[in-house]
Amino acid sequence: MSNEEQIAYWNGDAGRKWAEKDHMMATMLGPIARALLEHCDPAGAARVLDVGCGGGSETLMLAERLGAGARVLGVDVSAPLLAVAKQRLADAGELPVAVEFLRADASEHAFEAGGWDFLFSRFGVMFFDDPLGAFRNLRAALTPDGRMAFCCWQRLQDNPWVAVPLKAALAHLPPPPAPDPHAPGPFAFADRERLAGILEAAGFRDVTIEHRDVTMGWGSGGDLAQTTREMLNIGPVGRLLAEEDDAVRQRVYDSAADALAPYFADGRISLPGATWFVTASNG
Repeated sequence: MSNEEQIAYWNGDAGRKWAEKDHMMATMLGPIARALLEHCDPAGAARVLDVGCGGGSETLMLAERLGAGARVLGVDVSAPLLAVAKQRLADAGELPVAVEFLRADASEHAFEAGGWDFLFSRFGVMFFDDPLGAFRNLRAALTPDGRMAFCCWQRLQDNPWVAVPLKAALAHLPPPPAPDPHAPGPFAFADRERLAGILEAAGFRDVTIEHRDVTMGWGSGGDLAQTTREMLNIGPVGRLLAEEDDAVRQRVYDSAADALAPYFADGRISLPGATWFVTASNG
């Protein structure tokens, strides 16, 4: 999808659905965000950008790791998710760090040039339709010695949390067009060499891209059918089902539940995944 289509998607029904499920997503992705923060260690940074901040859970994680007087700005295109972020901030009470949220397209927003010393993103940078231009724009926002850290997904086949239910769903759906592996989306940066080339062409230095295995878990104590439905509705299969009727949806849910049964225990579905942890510097 183009940037305009992404903005429409995240401000439409999908964005509202993600906002409603933000607590579940924050719980599921929280361990990955914490591991990335341990990996990159933003302590000492004074002005931090959180790109694709969503519901703001990792924005507050960042704030907890910074010294008094620091500032964190969470940026996202989704008004529904930013409403969740602002409520989460209000619920957090007084903080020693200034936390703000901005609705903007980080790929082209005119950030204060050289005004930020750390850029962070938990799965928020794979959706740019012009990644080279986007990273050039983000690098321009960093101080000369600023740093960047983000995580992104490896290949679809390395992420059974997507591949298993998707295979089950496609048994009941028309085959989608062959995807462009570099198109904006969850797996846009699966190619490690391509990703390194984009960042280096954008002017970043000391680029490191490290493999990290993760576990993705869904569920809050319900049965397999309920948990499968929740998982599919919030993930990539949900987009495929958006225009289907109830009968097709039920067949997909049933087939996916059968495929996911080996991964279900104690009210949760848990599957493996693979990410890249990426760090780079400006200068």
